[in-house]
Amino acid sequence: LLRNSLFLRYQSVLQAAIIPTEADKTNSMESKGEHVHLNEDPRPERLRPVLIPDDHAGTKASAQHPFPPEYTGHLGDIMIEHSKIMGRCKELATLINEDYKGKRPVFVCVLKGASMFFHHLTSELMMLQQGFNYEFLRAASYHGTDTTGNVKVGSDEFDFKSLEGRPVIIVEDIVDTGTTLAKLIPIIKERGHPTSVEVCTLLEKRIDHERRRSEIILTKAKYAGFSIPNKFIIGYGLDYNELYRDLKDIWVISKAGIEFEGKL
Repeated sequence: LLRNSLFLRYQSVLQAAIIPTEADKTNSMESKGEHVHLNEDPRPERLRPVLIPDDHAGTKASAQHPFPPEYTGHLGDIMIEHSKIMGRCKELATLINEDYKGKRPVFVCVLKGASMFFHHLTSELMMLQQGFNYEFLRAASYHGTDTTGNVKVGSDEFDFKSLEGRPVIIVEDIVDTGTTLAKLIPIIKERGHPTSVEVCTLLEKRIDHERRRSEIILTKAKYAGFSIPNKFIIGYGLDYNELYRDLKDIWVISKAGIEFEGKL
């Protein structure tokens, strides 16, 4: 069985401090209607993600969903089309603008996976005349589909002083186990001394680890685009062994894609 419920997509070799992790974070989900209602979810209705149901059939590939020819056979159905991603980026930008109007937050984009989402999110904020600063940070807790048991944060060249006295928004591609955020947030608070730290993620993957439910609140994103089923997804910055980031849609990887193991 795939262990993609424990999959985070950061593959670079980093010059980083290794920070031991004890437990990852999860959430228990009860869905009602268009938006997700999570048990123990403190977010108001306006901040809850759009639900992609467990039985979502997906969209079949067509000429509107181009991909590099070397990926032929590697892709299953499309979970989220590019147009829906763009629409949700605009909605998230509006929410952030409403909450930070008159303030100048610092966005911390977690590389590499969040880079596409970060670009489109901040482009929408520019259209709303929302001021901001930004920094980039590399972080990793997994290799391939296997957990390393550690979180690596490439902080040697990161300017923590730029966060001091400022509201910070960490931009992620996906939150599933929450292992990275559980270690990254305290580092930012301790070294950066911001006035606040929030998380904006494009995706939240629904994973049910009952024994860890008590830790759910620690890594819940304030802003989340979509709540998705526990499937192995790629595209729009999300990778498997550094492949598939260059897809404009978000796909479910096929069995052949997994077995290929990124050997281009």
